Amino acid sequence: MNVNDPLQGFATIFGWMQYQNLWDIFVFTGIAFIPFFFIVAYAFSENYTGQEAKAGSRKSLHMMELEIAKAVLAIMLAAQPLVNLSVDSMDVGDPCDDRLQPEETTYDDQFAEEMTQANVPLWWYGTMAIGHGFTGAAIAGIGCPDEMVQTRLELDEQRIQDSSVSAQIRQFAEQCFIPARSKYHRDNPDVEGILDEHGQDDPEWIGSRTYLQTDGYYNNYRAEQPVEGFDFNEDRDGANYPDGDTDYGHPYCNEWWEGQGGPSLRQMIVDETDQSFWENARDRFSSLFGEDQQVTEDRMIRRVIDQEIMALAGSSDAGWAGQASRTHNNENLLSGAMSSVGVGSFYTTSWGPMMHTIREAAPIIQSFLLMGMYMLLPFVLVFSGYSWKTVFIATAAILTVMFWSYLWQVSMWLENNMAMALWPDMQGWMTPADGQGVGGGTKGMLLNIIVSFLHIGLPLIFSTMMAWAGYQVGTLTKGGDGMGASQAGQLGSSGAATTVSAGKSAGKSAGKAARR
Repeated sequence: MNVNDPLQGFATIFGWMQYQNLWDIFVFTGIAFIPFFFIVAYAFSENYTGQEAKAGSRKSLHMMELEIAKAVLAIMLAAQPLVNLSVDSMDVGDPCDDRLQPEETTYDDQFAEEMTQANVPLWWYGTMAIGHGFTGAAIAGIGCPDEMVQTRLELDEQRIQDSSVSAQIRQFAEQCFIPARSKYHRDNPDVEGILDEHGQDDPEWIGSRTYLQTDGYYNNYRAEQPVEGFDFNEDRDGANYPDGDTDYGHPYCNEWWEGQGGPSLRQMIVDETDQSFWENARDRFSSLFGEDQQVTEDRMIRRVIDQEIMALAGSSDAGWAGQASRTHNNENLLSGAMSSVGVGSFYTTSWGPMMHTIREAAPIIQSFLLMGMYMLLPFVLVFSGYSWKTVFIATAAILTVMFWSYLWQVSMWLENNMAMALWPDMQGWMTPADGQGVGGGTKGMLLNIIVSFLHIGLPLIFSTMMAWAGYQVGTLTKGGDGMGASQAGQLGSSGAATTVSAGKSAGKSAGKAARR
């Protein structure tokens, strides 16, 4: 039998272990046999009411035999645990994801000793096998998306933890980026070749290739305070320290960013991320958009910086670059970045992470819901009198929850394909949600909100439809039972009347014969 992930496997085992525990309690206390008393009592009371005793007793006997046979069959197939189920016997994974095996996860360390195996009723084992198999086939049929949106969400979660790196980024923005950007707007240089390669918005961030590759910009401005890791250079730093009394030098901005003669600020930012994720995401984005890896990595670094600024400062702009477009002094830059709150910061600090949380939490909630449904089945079976109608409803409920996995896959497929249609290039794809118009980041914000509602709404709609269908089936079943009982009552009454009439006729004939 197949399950989607190791947690679902352990949750399934735990659910059936508790089912077996509760079922044993019902059996040992005799509660499991109480429904048979009600079956017998109902059969007699239903058919003796309004009917002649002999005809009613005959019908009661037949009805009792049938109901008891149905209840015994329900116990044999849907109540008594028979089939052994263990984590080792489960196939973990789905058609679109190579999941870790249970022994490769921390779940195994915690649950393996206590959740080894359980016995499952034959009916429910078949239900789980059919449900997981059907859902897996449906997912395979729709195809597996590239999960590029999920990768971008994980990129947005990357944070700069080292406070010294954050301080250097702020210092670089104040002493290199803002003066260079001001000069760029004053001089309006001819850099179309650079902009064509790196995007028209390249001058809007601190690692701009325009400022790095154009003479008079980052090779002209220097750090105003010593930067740790850069040695004192007499030719460069002699004017600041005529006696050479300093531990570190004042690198030019291009040296500082690229690491010429000291630690690279660009590389320090990259090192703050999860390296395994970073390399995989860079290769995927580069292959998808056909961009050079350096261009791709620049875009990723820019997004990390912008997300960090919006998350920490609450700025509605896409980082220091956005604020610098309206101010060219350090004081206004920092105060504005700390005070302005807008759509972009709301998205970054609330909706974006919330969407990622919904994605990650949905399969966990599904696993625990299924676990709860399995473990509570003894109550449903016993208190329904081992009704097959209840068995069918419970089966439909379990299959409905299992099918949510397919609906989530549909949601992610739509999201990835819509995203690729909206942003066919790297520049649009990596634009942060800054709320500055209907393009770029705002489209991403709106798409994420819509898909988040789909992630919740599709299972809700499907569950409602299945509940309505189950209600209709229950109504038809109830109507059929009522019709059958009514017809049986009419048949019994007719039979009794015929018997009485035949008796009277026989009595009259016997009386006439005696007088003769």
